[in-house]
Amino acid sequence: MKNKILTILRPFICFVMINSLFAIVISGRFFSYMPALPTDFLGMAFIVFSVISQMALLSLLIGLLVLPIAFLSKRTYILLTSLIAALGILLLIVDTFVFAQYRFHINQVVVELVLSGQVVDFSLMNELLVFAGFVLLVVLEYFLISRLLNNKNVKKRPIVKKFMGLLFITLLASNAIHIWAAANAYQPVTMVKRYLPLFHPATANTFMEKRGWVDIAALSAENDRKVKTKGDLNYPLAPLQVHQPEHLYNIIFIVIDSWRFDTFNKENTPNIWHYAKQGTVLNEHRSTGNATRAGIFGLFYGMPSTYWHSFFANQQSPILVQRLQSLGYQMGIFASASLAKPEFSQTVFRDIPNLRMGSDGSSPSSRDQDLTQDWLTWYAKRDVNKPIFSFLFYDSPHGYDFPSDYPEMFSPMAKSVDYLALNNNYDPTPLMNRYKNSVHYTDSLIENIFKAFEKADDFDNTIFVITGDHAQELNDNKLNFWGHNGNFTDAQVKVPFIIITPEHKPLELPQMMTSHEDIAPTLLNNYLGVDSPLTDYSLGIDFLHNTKPREWVLSSSYNGYALLDGKSILEVDEFGQYQLLDKSNRPDDTLKMNYLYLQEALKNMKHFID
Repeated sequence: MKNKILTILRPFICFVMINSLFAIVISGRFFSYMPALPTDFLGMAFIVFSVISQMALLSLLIGLLVLPIAFLSKRTYILLTSLIAALGILLLIVDTFVFAQYRFHINQVVVELVLSGQVVDFSLMNELLVFAGFVLLVVLEYFLISRLLNNKNVKKRPIVKKFMGLLFITLLASNAIHIWAAANAYQPVTMVKRYLPLFHPATANTFMEKRGWVDIAALSAENDRKVKTKGDLNYPLAPLQVHQPEHLYNIIFIVIDSWRFDTFNKENTPNIWHYAKQGTVLNEHRSTGNATRAGIFGLFYGMPSTYWHSFFANQQSPILVQRLQSLGYQMGIFASASLAKPEFSQTVFRDIPNLRMGSDGSSPSSRDQDLTQDWLTWYAKRDVNKPIFSFLFYDSPHGYDFPSDYPEMFSPMAKSVDYLALNNNYDPTPLMNRYKNSVHYTDSLIENIFKAFEKADDFDNTIFVITGDHAQELNDNKLNFWGHNGNFTDAQVKVPFIIITPEHKPLELPQMMTSHEDIAPTLLNNYLGVDSPLTDYSLGIDFLHNTKPREWVLSSSYNGYALLDGKSILEVDEFGQYQLLDKSNRPDDTLKMNYLYLQEALKNMKHFID
């Protein structure tokens, strides 16, 4: 029996070891995206020990899933081992592509967003390439495990003890280093863990504190920087003080998913450009996030999207929507993508009856057509004696999509989006032209909205808010960022913002940074009869009457947040660890952290949580 176990166990360990080496080589790609590798011995040692131990441990755990089958059926064991090992290697490879674009690993949120089309819509060619790669990996793994099981020399070598010894030493070393680093907030080590998938090294702060081996001040500061998601939500801080407005204007939000600030111009968006002449354009506007959830949250709630988890847990709708409904507004919510993911149906629009959950169509452009036609039908049937609020959320630029028969206004143009080919050597010009064509197409649909108001002689009775949920980077800073939710540079968070008020002329406003946080309080304070102090229900400003210059804004992602000022980006991750970066997302030793800004930001993120 002992000989049989060794006959199976030695080839198994050898198979795990070889796959560990494959995984170690592949995982090296994660560290190519570090702004700067650690230069100290401890930081470099931690990377080496962590990569070896984590990849070996993951390979071992995956292999153990099917090892018992080896004692029952050799053929079944070989087949299942090949399939599972190939899947593991493929997932690691795919994860490097996900990390390259977004700087976080595959997780439940990513999977849900990919399936809902909120991150990328993979082309058929991409899907075929992934499938072909999987088949090739299965063949290679099948060949490898078969050869190892039939190789007598492998069965005789004492490889089990050597491999397990290496795994034990590297595990012990990496965790010991991290225990000390975590207790002293030593970022050259603690920042490394975000670069390896499923990596959760040990901490022992209580043990270290008892022995006086802890930097209490550094740990306290790190803990303060974390997003607080637990506690009682206190929103609004006091019952609203309101009055009945003399006149209720229609209010229309037109939001374009992934709209870059540099594509709002006469060539890309001729119709929006034309109507914007009757309104005000804010040229230094930032979204409250680099992803849809964060951007739309800030737009409606008037606060940082670091509050998302608290509002989602409490199923709390925004004051803006509550006030619109109390004033009798007819609510028309028309989104191209699903309102279920992100969970806007359970937050922003939870109290709207008969909520339209999404649009019909097989592509973003066809869903945008469906959205527009449905809105036109709804608008034609409205009660003309009551004001309306509409939210129109277009998706074509997010998918670089437009109908096949739509004229190509910008060329040369990429015929499709090959996400697997995107890297620092990829020429973004054809992809940018495809993106511009999708923006131009969206603008042509929005023209129908404006003309409907003009035809009904309702334009002068309407407030238009036109913006993007976030922007869309095409490797603008040459750091291999494509899309959004990857960083907080202007390429991902600076969006166009146009407001057309009933005066229908440009307003004289001071030049300053504005944010999605400012929309709700501006509307509530000026047009919806709310007299309460803005800080009772929002953290934004009334930009129509603000006289104090805006020196910084907050923006969030799914995993962290950033404080943005005119010179720098202070990015804080989910663990409270920070990086101070320049506007191109690169470390800069000449930058100094503004602790006053940070203190104000931390106070804001706790304002509505007891």
